[in-house]
Amino acid sequence: MKKILLFIGATGLLMAVLAYFADMYAWLSKDIIVPVGFSGYVLMITAVAYFLLAWMYKWSQ
Repeated sequence: MKKILLFIGATGLLMAVLAYFADMYAWLSKDIIVPVGFSGYVLMITAVAYFLLAWMYKWSQ
């Protein structure tokens, strides 16, 4: 599970960075950039939340 979420977090980071550069250099329209960037942020937050919860659970035992 941790390997999958690490991959998901890296994918989210890549999506957010690509959306940032696409917006900066006007590669795509805003209608495409905003959902991709938002999805990337959601993936990163999900991965970080899982790792924090797993760490807190392990620490509490």
